[in-house]
Amino acid sequence: MFVARQQELAYFDAVLTEQSPHRVVHVVGTGGIGKSALLREVSRRAKAKGFDTIWLDGRDLPPFPTEVDAILAQVTEASPALVVFDSYELISSLDSHLREQVIPDLPDTTVVVFASRHHPSRGWYEAGWDAVVHTIELGALTPVDAFALARSHGVIDDHDASELVGRSHGSPLALVVGAEAGPSSSAAELAERLLGNEVDASRYRILSVAAIARVTTPELLADVLGDGDPHDSYKWLGDRSFSEPLVDGLTLHALVAEAVRQQLRARDPNGDAALRRRIADHLHRRAVAGQHGLSTDLQHLVVDPTVRWGLSSDVGNRYRIDSVRPGDADTIGAILSSVGVEEWWNVTRVFFDMHPECAGVAREANGKIGGYYVAVSSGNPPAAAASDPLLGPWIRHAREELSTASAVLWRDAVDLTGEMGEVTSLLGTGGLLSTGVANPRYGYLPISPLIPAARAFVETLGATHHPELDFAALGMELACYIVDFGPGGLLGNQRDWIYRETGATPPAHAIDVEPERLLKLLREPAELLNGPAWLGGSPSERLRGLRSLVERSLSVFSDHRDDQVARSIIEAAYLGQAAPHEAIARNLHLSRSAYFRRLQAATDRVAEELAAQVRRRY
Repeated sequence: MFVARQQELAYFDAVLTEQSPHRVVHVVGTGGIGKSALLREVSRRAKAKGFDTIWLDGRDLPPFPTEVDAILAQVTEASPALVVFDSYELISSLDSHLREQVIPDLPDTTVVVFASRHHPSRGWYEAGWDAVVHTIELGALTPVDAFALARSHGVIDDHDASELVGRSHGSPLALVVGAEAGPSSSAAELAERLLGNEVDASRYRILSVAAIARVTTPELLADVLGDGDPHDSYKWLGDRSFSEPLVDGLTLHALVAEAVRQQLRARDPNGDAALRRRIADHLHRRAVAGQHGLSTDLQHLVVDPTVRWGLSSDVGNRYRIDSVRPGDADTIGAILSSVGVEEWWNVTRVFFDMHPECAGVAREANGKIGGYYVAVSSGNPPAAAASDPLLGPWIRHAREELSTASAVLWRDAVDLTGEMGEVTSLLGTGGLLSTGVANPRYGYLPISPLIPAARAFVETLGATHHPELDFAALGMELACYIVDFGPGGLLGNQRDWIYRETGATPPAHAIDVEPERLLKLLREPAELLNGPAWLGGSPSERLRGLRSLVERSLSVFSDHRDDQVARSIIEAAYLGQAAPHEAIARNLHLSRSAYFRRLQAATDRVAEELAAQVRRRY
């Protein structure tokens, strides 16, 4: 039962019943003050009133507009909706996008709530927004509410409750932790005593996994711990006072997670290392199967600060990656001209004007530009890249020397803030996403001698300097470093790094395969230029090798009539002449919906067997 915050709950009840004109609410307060707990109660009340609820957590959501747009596409006129952005301070760079493009298009019955440690920007109270926006500053609990919360967590004795309320200074988190740990505990002992009360020995490994992983799911617990009842363990974890829900799973409160990690590493360093490797293996398997965004979760397991500098993007609270807007090129050009690199910008601007899909900017919530990137793939570069003085030689090198289409070439990742690297990793992530190369084998990196951290990053990764590809002209000096992530690509490299960092030898390399992608290559054989090199040296060799693997994978189908129909669908869709799907459906006397339903089911079965065949053979 939820106690305290009755005034705030009464206000939200008015909003949900349209007795208040406010449709956008900012809940502001320090960490541990109870923002998430309050909004979980609001969500429960909203559901009881017939609202659909959508919970987005800034710790789990990249600061990219497309990610938010895709999630909020499910909000329709069919029913009212409550949309909650928790930990919004981590993605507050989405401010202008949400205010200008997303929220105005939501149905009028939608209520949007932001929970943040920071106050909302001025833009929320301009241009008419002040009529529908309200801010709640969540402060310390009143003594009455604090006593109620302490008693609800088992502190019955008046003296103990008074002592706990006094020491907590109105913090709900301190009250909950103190109630569980005992009022006589010192502040330094609270977290450890809480774990002792909430976590018995049989559950400690579950807690350890949750402390190490960025996001915990039932599948992760089952895979890492061999848990026979992972959903029960997951429910237990979700019931802990220090556990918080994310879009895709659960996370521990940052202070608790850090305390558990420190405790684990001090008491059982070998156990900590083993868990990190098992978590890495789990994430890696899911990532290479198509969930490429789990690269972020893999990187969370890396400890080395030099590597984290280059691959961990943690500036989403100030900046977001945005597409090129009118006027951006003029703004960037003026900045670069003022520092003496106008000539370089003159040959760069073509990507902004003619190929904006290859460029992007890091933008603050107020629209100010903090940096820009230009990146292309070696398999599908734009026309301007071939004649570019830097990219032209790099593309030829990738194709002629490395024979690869699976390379990302960062032409620029320029931090314009003057703070040397604050937005660089975000620009690198944006460049990778823009190229469409999900798991690159190679990365071409332009390293400036003015940024020592950048050189330390590439050298730590084992990148190779190629002086013949260096660039020194037009007021710019850049050294070309090429990092070979290995046959497993970036994802495999991240997993192997974690193994080495924990003092273990990475497992023998197995070909990492995206089976559904391989199947789809059969319908677009020209794309086999971008296909994995292990299939063969030329596109024709790769096509023959892939057809052979798929034909053998058809053994998954039995003689049953339904299986034979599924086999016919696979043969026609992937081993035939790539006829349109609608034509195949007509030839098999299936409706369009029935055909696509059966095609997906059959593809899933063949893809699973195809992946197994590839790993056995290669």
